[in-house]
Amino acid sequence: MSEQNQGAAKTGARTAVAGLRRVLGSSSEIVSIFIALVALSLFFTLTSPYFLTVKNVLNFTMNTSILGIMAAGLFVTMVIGAIDVSQYSILALSTAILAIFVRGGMHPVLGVLIALAVSLACGVLNGFSVAFLRINPIITTLGTGMILRGIAYKITEARAMGVTGDFFHTIGSGRLLGIPVSVYIMAGIFLVVHVLLTYTAHGKRVYAVGGNAEASYISGVNVRMVRFWGMVVSAAAAGFAGIIFVAQLGATVPSAGESGLMDVVTAVILGGISLSGGKGKIVGTVIGVLILAVLQNGMVLLSVQSYYQIMVKGAVVLVAVYVDSLRGGGFR
Repeated sequence: MSEQNQGAAKTGARTAVAGLRRVLGSSSEIVSIFIALVALSLFFTLTSPYFLTVKNVLNFTMNTSILGIMAAGLFVTMVIGAIDVSQYSILALSTAILAIFVRGGMHPVLGVLIALAVSLACGVLNGFSVAFLRINPIITTLGTGMILRGIAYKITEARAMGVTGDFFHTIGSGRLLGIPVSVYIMAGIFLVVHVLLTYTAHGKRVYAVGGNAEASYISGVNVRMVRFWGMVVSAAAAGFAGIIFVAQLGATVPSAGESGLMDVVTAVILGGISLSGGKGKIVGTVIGVLILAVLQNGMVLLSVQSYYQIMVKGAVVLVAVYVDSLRGGGFR
């Protein structure tokens, strides 16, 4: 290849990368994980004729909406330097209460509002414990998660409870312009989180507290309330995800998500957030969710055995945390 052609190729590559950064933001981590998503998608496209089809793409994005909604809420919590491991327990309890009321004759919309109120109450409990009682977030949410899960088992008598109706069918299986309704809901929640954290004063305080809580306090930021609302947002996201869960499954089970917690955490970490808080962009979490969705779907299409899938996910967790340590957010 001539020097002129080599120069043109390099210029084209730089232009492509610059274009990606304009779309995704200036963060090199975001561009890197987007390239990883493209490479992973290309691999499964070449190895499975069913991967890059409209039907398959719409199906796995619809199935990922629960994970995406929960990841959006957890992103806020992790930006403030905390973590919430009770999300799926909140989902289990709120959907159990939703099922009981709807099966008892309550209007589905009212049942959904009650379920969301329950999830918010769980968030208030977590937020109060973390912000005002100053209990470690992992210990707090681990304890409340066990309590909430136990309540869900008790009120459902440890059995699945079916929930049907046009309202839930529309949310779970309905489509608008060919795209699943649940995907619109997920995209809307991501957009709301992006706007709140990027264009509001509270968003600036969230990043400030995550970056340096002591300096934020000295500057006049109410650190306790920022942490309080960070935990509430995570719980609220679990409540919205629970509605999608019931709508898609047509039932609720008290064991919902017992093995899915690390998927949410991994998606957020893959998106470039720092485990120490104060850094990260919601677009990175979107890409992290898509990476997990593509990986899971691709392995299923390739008939990878379930225990190998678990091993791959475990490796992804380690890689994600190691990458965070390279960015300066690891264990010291």
